[in-house]
Amino acid sequence: MDLQRYDRLVAIMAAMATGDPAPVFWLYAEFGGHIGAVMRRELRRLGVERVAPEELDGMVIDACFELFDCGAAWNPAGGALPWTWAGRRLGRIASAWVGQYADELDIDRIDTGTDSPPSALVTDPAELDVLSHLAESHLGCALVLAALEQVATRRDRAIVLEVRAQMAGGDPSPALTVARRHGVTPEVVRQVVSRVRARLARLAAHEERFAALADLAMVA
Repeated sequence: MDLQRYDRLVAIMAAMATGDPAPVFWLYAEFGGHIGAVMRRELRRLGVERVAPEELDGMVIDACFELFDCGAAWNPAGGALPWTWAGRRLGRIASAWVGQYADELDIDRIDTGTDSPPSALVTDPAELDVLSHLAESHLGCALVLAALEQVATRRDRAIVLEVRAQMAGGDPSPALTVARRHGVTPEVVRQVVSRVRARLARLAAHEERFAALADLAMVA
């Protein structure tokens, strides 16, 4: 990493240390490839060679939030990059993922081996299209969409919105219905909803722009 990039990393970590969550997404956008490489290494250590790109992307986002939590203690003079310094914490994220998703690895969407943050491969479903359309004229919908775009991959946004739509329609087993659409198990759907809800709650608690989301059913 060249000096200019390193200085930028130090600036982002310093900004996160103030308690402002916005730099979490700068870290993801600018250094997600490096963090993704660490997560792939941790997964290989646990015996996992293949991971769907959107799942890796979710782990990278979780890792960025983990660095937000502990980053104030990182000292750039120590010589270790933040994701190396916090290696044990990131390893726990990988271990938790393996425990939840080991049976859901999709061999048709394997890790590309690049250092760029991966993107989701699932096409936007109707619910996401509807929210995007409403966001053009409704400030509340625009806020929800902006928050989801900050904390979740496209596939995870779709899953969360589909689950909410199924619940609103009276589906007694929304996770099962949505799981069938995406070719995963209901447990994977429930975990996606849980982690996105936690990220949204965190965003609402720490960023004034999104404070109004705290009382929404999909966040509370």
